[in-house]
Amino acid sequence: MRFYTKLIVCLLLCFLSMPLCAQISCLNASRNIRIGLVSQGLPDTWKIEPSSGFIEIFDQNKRQSVYSGKAAEIVITAMKGGKMKVAVDARKSLYYFSNELLFSAVGRPPINLKVRAGGRKSFSYRGSIAIFPQSGGLRGVNVVDIEDYLKSVVPSEIFNRAPDAAQQAQTIAARTYAIRNLSRHSDKDNFQLCDKVHCQVYSGIAREIKAASKAVIETAGKILIYGNSPANTVYHSNCGGYIIDSRAAWKGASVPYLIGHFDGISGHKPFCYYGKLIKTNSLKGKLPAPQKKIRIAQLSSAAKASTHKNFGHRVGMCQDGAIGMAAIGYGFRQILAFYYPGTQLATMRYAVPTGKPVEDRPIVVASLPQTTPVSLAAPPNPTQVNALRRSGKTRKPGSIKGALRQISENGSGYTAVGLRKLFWTPGEPGISRNIY
Repeated sequence: MRFYTKLIVCLLLCFLSMPLCAQISCLNASRNIRIGLVSQGLPDTWKIEPSSGFIEIFDQNKRQSVYSGKAAEIVITAMKGGKMKVAVDARKSLYYFSNELLFSAVGRPPINLKVRAGGRKSFSYRGSIAIFPQSGGLRGVNVVDIEDYLKSVVPSEIFNRAPDAAQQAQTIAARTYAIRNLSRHSDKDNFQLCDKVHCQVYSGIAREIKAASKAVIETAGKILIYGNSPANTVYHSNCGGYIIDSRAAWKGASVPYLIGHFDGISGHKPFCYYGKLIKTNSLKGKLPAPQKKIRIAQLSSAAKASTHKNFGHRVGMCQDGAIGMAAIGYGFRQILAFYYPGTQLATMRYAVPTGKPVEDRPIVVASLPQTTPVSLAAPPNPTQVNALRRSGKTRKPGSIKGALRQISENGSGYTAVGLRKLFWTPGEPGISRNIY
């Protein structure tokens, strides 16, 4: 028995001594994600206008470009038999396709694709648009860099004039939620997330604002983890003065970091009270001073106490509370530690430049009496694996038509000086992104 005990201990120590990044596979997730434009329905026609006036159309089935050149408007029309026709400027019709086509604008940044589904209002999106037949109509999917995706999600989910720290906390919560739920739609729908509220509201470029984009850049790649998985960073508008346990809202198993507690400091009004006043320009008098440490008094799993009317499910981060905390002087690490106690801050592998030091140790302001302490220290960052590494060499600059010709002829990476960069990989051809 002693031998087996020593063996088990040895194996356990070996496992614990492994680099944390090797245990947390979610940190390796691709930065390119597929957002189903579900709010646009399944129309018979889609119209796409590249802001640059040049388009590249990629056949996902044959793994080759079917058109690269000048285009003011592309019209994709559903045909009988689950096929679709593509017309370029009403002057050139391509063959009928039954598989997915990827449409990417090419030109000088910033560029985007203006999209109109049927007779609906048009929207503009970063990244590329994939179109394929589905259920008698045509499905549109925005294939986009997750960081660009967040530039639209964050201002759609939180008050536009929220202080910087609240914007940053919201960004990390939204990024974590996206990473955790990447398989929500994948199997049946051919996309990972949708643009509706149950996945996170996403409306493309129209909703972007400077403050949110700044928060995305400043927190690039940062997510919250618990154990070896992304935390379930649910959030809501206003908790009514008390965060409630996840079991009080949805039953199910206990989630250690989604517990019920007062949304504030003892002896003061809740953080969400101040946040609501800030949103409505009703704040009078001084805010309380920030404290170096807040001790959470955990409520019972069924408690639903409140001090005022709530908006939302009341679990996880209270957005008005985050605004209040930020206005008082707390940073985004402190806000996240308060609303998701026991989680760790980690950085996605795609966002770790070569030579960057390990993640800064978060400031712990929220603590819980626990029999088994859970550290809020972030795990070490993995060795950089450049997600944007491309085969092929940079060529000399030429005309846009010449660039398009080479792109269509060569599946390897190509960068023309002054043109938007196209990152080609075997798994994700033709996906392009703006450089910050």
